[in-house]
Parts: sequence; structure tokens; C-alpha cells
Amino acid sequence: MTTRAEVRGAVRLRLEDTGAAPLWDDAALNEALAGEVRAYGARFPREAATELAVAAGATRVPIAGIEPGRIVRVVDPAGVAVPRALDDAGDGGDGTSGTVGQAWRWWGGELVLARPAAAGTWRVEHLAARAVPTDDAAALDVVAGDEEVLVAMAAATALRRRATADAKRGMRPAGLDALAAALRLEAARLIAARQRRARGAWLG
Repeated sequence: MTTRAEVRGAVRLRLEDTGAAPLWDDAALNEALAGEVRAYGARFPREAATELAVAAGATRVPIAGIEPGRIVRVVDPAGVAVPRALDDAGDGGDGTSGTVGQAWRWWGGELVLARPAAAGTWRVEHLAARAVPTDDAAALDVVAGDEEVLVAMAAATALRRRATADAKRGMRPAGLDALAAALRLEAARLIAARQRRARGAWLG
């Protein structure tokens, strides 16, 4: 488990800001980390599942906190994957889709079923945002091994914000933007290397 405090410490090491009077305070680095966790999560969302208690005969099931475009699979109480309804399936005459068998579509924050539901627990598998750490003891919501990606990204953000703040005061410190760009490039290389390893493992 890697905590926010540990990653923030690694960011300080990359910034060479470990002295008694650091240039960046903890709050600034925490904010940089939070932003990069969100950006990381947009590219590498977390696999999640939401379980819903559905009554027999229901055709509409409200769901909160799920983006419809990120739904991967819907599974009924028997463990059968329910297909997404086709847009051109037509109307079955009773206000439901003309799809043969059960199917689902999304409308107005609800899972709309083509046929009355079987009672029980339905499972919606989806991609979710990464959780932003709220305290120093919280584990970072990141794929194991990607901590260095966040360290490089957060250090780049801290440098860029510092350069912007100094420029507003009429100061133009040399090299900060170039250092930030180099760290972004490093993060991109780390991500590409991880993706190559993942493809290699998948291909066996």
C-alpha cells in the first residue's frame, strides 16, 4: 500500500525540496497530486461493479454515480450477461424494445430493460474515476507499479505552477518549464513501458 504521504515525499525528492524550509508546502503538493490522480484516472479508470436489488417485473432501475458510456456489462441474477439494446431494434408494441429477449439501454439516469426483470441482485460492471486521497494515510488508488508515473506528473505540475506564479511577479526563472516538460515526457515513457509489458503478458 502506497500512501499519499509516501508519494508526496517522493515528489519532494524529485523536486530536490527536502530542506528545512521547503519551497512547496504540503498543501500545494497535495493539490498537485489530486489533480494528477484525476488525470490518471481519466486515462486508466478503475474497474468497478455496482450491485442493484431489482424487484420482479421492474423495467426501469435508477442508478446513481455511473456514466452510461462507461458501462461494460450488465449481469442478471442468474449470472447471464444481458446485451445492450440495439438502437434500431424498434418497438415491441408495449413501449419496450423490439429486441428478442432481455436487453438494456440507458435513459435519464436509469437502466431501462426491454423485458420485465427477474427479481434479485443485478450487477453493473463499469469503469469509474480513481479516488482522490483525502488524508496522508489513504492508499493511492493507482495500478501497482504506476506510482512513479504520478510522482513525475505531480512534480511537473508543481514546477509549472511555480513558474506561472513567478512569472506573475515579474520573475522568469530559467529552466522550470523545460524541467516540467521533461518530467511529463518521463511519465509518458513510463506509461508506454507499462502498456508494452501488459500487451506482452496478454499475448503470452
